[in-house]
This record gives sequence, structure tokens and C-alpha cells, in this order.
Amino acid sequence: MTRTLEYSARDIRERAVGDGILRGRADDGVVRFQGVRYARAGRFEAPVDEPVLTGEHDALDDGPMCPQPAFELALMGLPEAVTALDEDCFFVTVTVPDSEPERPRPVMVWIHGGSYVNGTGAGEYYDTGRIARDGDVVVVAINYRLGAFGFLHKEGSTEPNLGILDQLSALRWVQRTIADFGGDPGNVTLFGQSAGADAIAYLLAITEADSLYSKAILQSAPLGLDADRESIGEQVKENFVRALAAAGTTPRKASVEQVLAAQTASRADLRGNRLTAGMPYAPVPGAGIVPARQELMARWRARAPHIRVIVGFTRDDASPFLDAVPSIATARQSRSLRALTEPISQWLTHRIFGAPALRLASVLAAAGATVFTYRFDWRPRGTSWGACHTIDLPFFFGTQDQWRGSPMLGGVEWTELETLGRRLRMSWAAFARTGVPVVDPARIADHWPVHRAARAARAIGKRFTFSPRYADPAA
Repeated sequence: MTRTLEYSARDIRERAVGDGILRGRADDGVVRFQGVRYARAGRFEAPVDEPVLTGEHDALDDGPMCPQPAFELALMGLPEAVTALDEDCFFVTVTVPDSEPERPRPVMVWIHGGSYVNGTGAGEYYDTGRIARDGDVVVVAINYRLGAFGFLHKEGSTEPNLGILDQLSALRWVQRTIADFGGDPGNVTLFGQSAGADAIAYLLAITEADSLYSKAILQSAPLGLDADRESIGEQVKENFVRALAAAGTTPRKASVEQVLAAQTASRADLRGNRLTAGMPYAPVPGAGIVPARQELMARWRARAPHIRVIVGFTRDDASPFLDAVPSIATARQSRSLRALTEPISQWLTHRIFGAPALRLASVLAAAGATVFTYRFDWRPRGTSWGACHTIDLPFFFGTQDQWRGSPMLGGVEWTELETLGRRLRMSWAAFARTGVPVVDPARIADHWPVHRAARAARAIGKRFTFSPRYADPAA
């Protein structure tokens, strides 16, 4: 899996890690150590933490991502290079500035989204070079098991919520190892978007994670997709096993292709909350390490005095999901009819993303956490989706070449993204460093007011600045 000869010797950086040596690749002011293993596990088994590194290893290629179906939400476009698929997907990418720090750098751990069935912590779209370089931070992006591999629980034969266990294993790897990359294991910030942010909400309630981080950033967490989660999880399990039985196999013996086919089949005819059924694979409360629903609030309140949190969402988070309904999708392409669909988009954004985000923020703040909230308002010209789900990602990750042609950006000039993007990257990095999201690095006092239940979130992106606060949709 190594390609050392493709890189010039001057681009290679060696770093002592554990009792061994890792070779990473330097590019544009950062060094990337890719495909670094943090754990091992068999199918449906809990991860076993990887021991201290020994020997010399190339870390020049992305580790494989969990097997997954084709990505259904094509807003971001398709990357030119596709990461390999493998059940053995327990790898992280570590990105560090290409200089030795005077003191240990803050650490940011990225947990990717994708409805718990798609995505990777590596790859072009999640290249963390810009935030590591601009913010002078160490960024760790993790892969974890998805779909049936990570979130199927069949009593007696699988561990529950394996994807969350994988994330915990990766965080333990950070604690054991990140100092060797110049990072501060005592200053770790979790940040994630969509399902990644949703997973962080669960990690905030898991006591085994308490010593592994002190700050968290939740971007567009679909916290409203929790109704009937336990019931839907049971139906998904039964449908999955039935589909494999019809194919003449079992969950442990099935091929990867058979597992993915059964995963798709298991989504049909689910009873209960229709919104939750749209994301059928997800952590199930009360299973294994994930607290039961009635315990979550108490766990969040107990954790609150010890953490700092940013919680936010985009103004039109739900708009792309309306395309799943053909009649609505057709109406949204018409200038005269599109306005009629706006109330649906606004209600879904409020129901799935906005109101639950501000509720969580208020619960944590009332219990003693320092919390900052935002709504991302930036809307590109030339699309019908507006400030949609994932629209914030190009401001943090990847490069102009990687995002060129992304449908959700509508052909906007890259300079517009960079004007706001650098401010956002600096704000996220400042939060990781000090616990305060600085708006302008030259004006340390100019920061967001902390969240209070009666105070609305800060709106981001209007006229490419931090604009005045907007009315709280949860009020």
C-alpha cells in the first residue's frame, strides 16, 4: 500500500512515533501521515487498540474506508481519486504544520459525516491541510465502521454500536501517540459534521470518553432524527438478517457485496417515524456503551461543567433532502414554484437540525458548559439549495481544484470562499487553542458571546462577515 518512489526525497519527512519511525509527505506547508493504524477487529467484533508502533513504516497513502454503497447525496460532486474499500478500515490521517512547534500544538479530531453509511476521514474532500496550516494545529481524521458493519446489533453475535467503539479507540490512540506528532494530548477538540457531529453528541454522554477530549464542535448534527430509533434499529436488524437468509448466507459468512445488498434491502418498509427511517443506521441508545435515552440528558448535564462546545447548523440544511420527493424536486427547479417549497425546507431544517441544536446548547450551557452557537447563512448564486447541508465543508477542507465543479457551489468564485473560509478556519483553530472562537485574529476581544437560552445563535456568512444574530427558531 506504499508509493514511496512517487515522491521526491525532499518531500519525505520522518518522525519518531512510539518505538518506530513513520515517513510522511510534505506539501504546501504541512506534512500528512496517512493510513496510520489505530486498531484491529474482525467482523462484528469490538476493536482492539493497536500497540505502540515499532519498526519503520511509510505513511504516504490513505487507509481504506469502510465498504459502503454509492453516495446518494451528490451535492459535493465526486472526487477524482476514490479511496479503497476494506472492512479493515481502522486508520487515521494525521496532518501537522511543516515546522517544529515551540510548544505542543492543539489537537483537532475530525469525525466525518455521511448518514453513518458513507464517507471517510481521508480522501480529497476532507483534506485537512488548510486548517492545520492556517490554524497551526494538529488534525487527526479518523475512519470508522459504517452501516451494517458498524451499527447493526444482533444479540449473541455482534457487539452493539461498533462505530462508536471505533471512534473511542481512535481517541485513545490520540492520547497515546499524538505527542510524538507535536500535539498536546491534554488539549483535544472533537469536530464533526452531520453524522459525525451526531456521534459527538453521543460521545459527550459516554463517560469512557471524558478523559479523551475537552472541547467539541458540532456542525449540522441531525439530532432531530432520534424518534423511534430503538424500534427502527430492531426492524433494520430483522430485515438485514432476513435478506441474507434469502441469499443463503449469514451476517458473519456473507461477502462484502452481500452485506451491502442486505443493508440496502433492510431500509425498506420501516415502520415508525419517517424522518428517523431516512437514516436507519445510527447509534442505538441503550445498546452497549451508548446510554439509554432517559440517561442522555443527565449525562450531558454531568459532563457540561468540564467542556466548551460550538454547536451550529446551516440556514437551509434540509433543502437537498427535498430532492428525494420527485414532485418537490421538480417544483424547486421552477422559479415560480420554488417559493412554495421553502416553508417545507425551513420546517425540516428547524425540526431536524436547528431546534435540536439550540436545545442541546441550552442544556449544556445551563449545566455549566461554555457554549457558542451559530447558523451558517452563506448562499452561493446559481443553485436552488441555498445554504444547504455540507455547504460549510469547502470552507474548512480540500482545495480549489478538489471542489471545482461541486454542484452545491454553483460556480461561485473561489475567492469568495477563501474570504470567509480563512476566518472560519482561524476561528475553529482558536477555539481549539483557547476555548474562544476568535472572529478576527487581529482583534482578540472580538469574539462570539456565549450562548444563553434566551440568546440566539450568531449568523455566519452574510456579506462574508459575522453578521448580527438571528431570531432563535426554537423560541
